[in-house]
Amino acid sequence: MVLLASEYDQSRFLKADDLDGDERKFKIKNVTAEDLGGDGKLIVWFTNDKKGLILNKTNNRVLRTAFGDDTAGWKDQIIILFSMMVSMQGRMVPGLRVRIPPPRQASTKPASTTVMSRGQETQPLGNGPVAAKPASKKSANKKKPPADELDGVIESSPPQDSGDDFNDDIDL
Repeated sequence: MVLLASEYDQSRFLKADDLDGDERKFKIKNVTAEDLGGDGKLIVWFTNDKKGLILNKTNNRVLRTAFGDDTAGWKDQIIILFSMMVSMQGRMVPGLRVRIPPPRQASTKPASTTVMSRGQETQPLGNGPVAAKPASKKSANKKKPPADELDGVIESSPPQDSGDDFNDDIDL
């Protein structure tokens, strides 16, 4: 058996360097209280990482506001950790911050598509009042601007959502 000193230099707790400048999602397994350096601290443990997060006042307030004061209610909640420069003892150092991901939204689009009927757009019954608009014939006759007018125009499309909000290995 090889005894490596470097294995005994590893922290049980997450630090900003562990994220390599990225943000990561974590699923809370449980919360414990430990005495660290004479102060009682809350430690958040995760299902998808061996290391825990020591809660400072800022991160404690974020989690308390989102999930309530009773830490038992934090179990199975998803959080995002990211690193940023923070002031500690008068110096700027990398620190960890917690963010709560937005809840998944159900699609607000109607289940069926718009129907064209005799030159008018209508919505199928059951999706609110029927809207009738005459089909615009002007759009077919619209002239395209000369190519030199398009030189300063940049086309962009909104970022595509992969639908996979859980990009880290989290047991759900």
